[in-house]
Amino acid sequence: MIEISIISSRERRLGFFLSLALGLTLATTLLPGIHSLYLNLLRFLPLTSPAASKLLEMSLFGFVAALFFLSIPKKARLPDCGLETIRSLLPSFILPVLIALIFGCVLRNNFFVSSQNRIQDLFWFSICIPIGEELLFRGWLWAIFRSLFKKRFFTLTNPLPAELVFTSISFSVWHLQNYSQVSVPFLLFQLLYTFVTGLWLGYLRWRTGNISSSALAHTLINLAASLPTLL
Repeated sequence: MIEISIISSRERRLGFFLSLALGLTLATTLLPGIHSLYLNLLRFLPLTSPAASKLLEMSLFGFVAALFFLSIPKKARLPDCGLETIRSLLPSFILPVLIALIFGCVLRNNFFVSSQNRIQDLFWFSICIPIGEELLFRGWLWAIFRSLFKKRFFTLTNPLPAELVFTSISFSVWHLQNYSQVSVPFLLFQLLYTFVTGLWLGYLRWRTGNISSSALAHTLINLAASLPTLL
C-alpha cells in the first residue's frame, strides 16, 4: 500500500518553472558544449578516419550524460525498491513501440537521419540517444526532483510521483533543440509526443526502481521509429 502525500500548489508551480528552465538550458547548451569538447579533443587525438571521428563525437553524448548521472550522490544512483519487474511490464512495451514504428513509417522523409552511414545512424538513434537521455532525465534530473519533493506525488487522482511529471516536462522541452531542423507543426507534435513518452518512461523507471527498464524501452522505441528511414 503506497501512502499518498501530494506536493502543494506552490511546489507544483516551482516544479513547473524548474522543469522548463532545466529542459531549456539543456536544449540550448548541452549538445553545442559537447561539440566544442569534441573539436578540442581532435587537437590531441590522432584520428584520421572520418568514421572514428564521428564515433567519438556521438559517444561523447553518452559520456557527458554519464558524468551528470555520476555527479549525484551515490545513494541517489542506487536502484530503489521497485514495485514491479521489467518482465512483468514488458506487455506495456507493445503499444508504444508499435506507435513509434508507425511514426517512423509515416514521417520517414522528415526524420533527422542525414548521414550516408546507416550503421552510424543506427548507433546514434538506438544507443547513444536513449542511453544518454535516460541518464540525464530518468537519472540525473529524476534524483534532483525526487530530492526536492521527497518522493511525494503530483496529484491525488491517478497519483504519479512529482519527479515523474517534472522530468517528462524537461524531456519534452529538451526537444526544442530540433527547432531549426523541422517545421513548427512537427516540432509542436514532437513536444507533445515526447512528453507523453516521457510519462511512460518515467512510469517504468518508478515501477521498477531503476533506469534499466526505461533505457531498454527508450532504445526499442527509437529503434522502431528510425528503422523505416534506415532500411
